[in-house]
Amino acid sequence: MTDLEAHVAQPGRDDLVKQVSEKIKETGVDYIYYQFVSVTGRIVGKGIPS
Repeated sequence: MTDLEAHVAQPGRDDLVKQVSEKIKETGVDYIYYQFVSVTGRIVGKGIPS
């Protein structure tokens, strides 16, 4: 099992994902912007529709 598979399979994760999804719908968020540091140290951003 990869690290990603282990993370996705964590107990209770499904409930948390549902809670976040409901909160996004309640508040009317249309777009989510993620920002993270790459392996080379650059700050990278990604935007996705909610």
